[in-house]
Amino acid sequence: MSTRVKLGHHFYYIVTVEELKSGKMRGKNVVLEGTVEDKPRIEFLPMELPGYRTVFSIEGIRIEFSGSPCLGKGDNVKVYGRFLAGDLIAAAIETDKALFIAEE
Repeated sequence: MSTRVKLGHHFYYIVTVEELKSGKMRGKNVVLEGTVEDKPRIEFLPMELPGYRTVFSIEGIRIEFSGSPCLGKGDNVKVYGRFLAGDLIAAAIETDKALFIAEE
């Protein structure tokens, strides 16, 4: 198993894209480092409590974050989250300049 790091109250396994695509990390807390492939898509969600969802990908892995971090195509990021059904549901996104954390 991969090395672990702690962020907040949770531990995350440091993984590669190949490990995620193999499916053996499904349901686990992971941290993935890479480059944002395309322009992130930021969606406004006008429900009971309005909010935003940001969607982008790293080497074909779809990443979803509850919020609107300041990201762009080509940015190097470290994404902390849970890997479910082929998507990484991000709890935090770390860039060179900031750490964005979603509410738990």
